[in-house]
Amino acid sequence: MNIIQVTALLLIAGTALTATGFGIFPSQIYTEKSNQVKMSLLAAKPQRWILSQSVVILGGITTVAGAIIFFLAFRESQGVLLPGIGLIGFVVGHAFWIWQLVLRIVHPEMFGNDTLPGWLFTTYSILTLLALAAYGIGFWLQGDSLVLGIGLSFASLMVLGLFLKFKTMPPIVYYALTLVTGVALLV
Repeated sequence: MNIIQVTALLLIAGTALTATGFGIFPSQIYTEKSNQVKMSLLAAKPQRWILSQSVVILGGITTVAGAIIFFLAFRESQGVLLPGIGLIGFVVGHAFWIWQLVLRIVHPEMFGNDTLPGWLFTTYSILTLLALAAYGIGFWLQGDSLVLGIGLSFASLMVLGLFLKFKTMPPIVYYALTLVTGVALLV
């Protein structure tokens, strides 16, 4: 198995773990407007909430591992600068994401009452999407995967624009970008 295949499998596995984590707990928790209903859901299934968020953390860590190995594929190409910057953004962004997920586990009432620090998710979102765009441009410049590079960079910047406009975005959208990247790398 070569470095590209390992990268692809880690990106796919990270996305699958994240989606599984989100699916463990009733999805109503993420869309419900009533804090009282969210608190009731959390109180009814506290262990399931912890498991859910733990699996999402594992998915994030797996995806970061894929991003690190992804960078290794670029290390000797002329397009190494942007993926290097992208890697830093992806790792730092995921540190903020994991921080927020840990807060969800330790203080579920903060999630239920919408009092988690908003800047954690905002920072994660912006850094992750810019990092994915940088990886896409790196692919683009490298020339090996022109379509993947153009698609990833434009999709990431489009999702970033939507995030900035609406001030929110389900994180699974970001993981969809890593899933598509992983699948494209396998093909």
